[in-house]
Amino acid sequence: MKRMISCLFLFALAATVLLSQSQAPAKLSAPTYYIAASAELRGPEEILVKGASNLPAGTVLFVNVSDFVGQGSKILSAGSQPKVGTNGFFEVLVKPSQGNQFKHNLVCDIGFMTDFPTQDGSVLKAVGSHGERLGFPTNPQTRVGSGEHYYLEDTLHVP
Repeated sequence: MKRMISCLFLFALAATVLLSQSQAPAKLSAPTYYIAASAELRGPEEILVKGASNLPAGTVLFVNVSDFVGQGSKILSAGSQPKVGTNGFFEVLVKPSQGNQFKHNLVCDIGFMTDFPTQDGSVLKAVGSHGERLGFPTNPQTRVGSGEHYYLEDTLHVP
């Protein structure tokens, strides 16, 4: 009888351990650095941009809102530079530059460059002083700037 109770106890303990491991949150990862975001028009004077990135905490991003994509487009926004938080998220209320207003169907670029705005040394250590560890050429968000400088960019539609 003792042996049967011991076996049942061990079985219950093993089932509990297995169940708790299967319900543990999975550690998420990405093959390279990324920026993922959304933009919401809140009126002619404000667009809410929020997103996530696995760039190091404290990374300063840039946000520009333009009237359309392509030659002759115009940047409508004042400079916005959100920081990636320790939790990997960022958020910023983008305002129009003087004399401009926002409307539906605009384009929002969110990006990371190693030299603009100024980045902390710990950020540059992680991504490389010229962005050489951003995953070029396999990362679909990595672009080549002048020379051998690489940057990340995510382009959004502002509905």
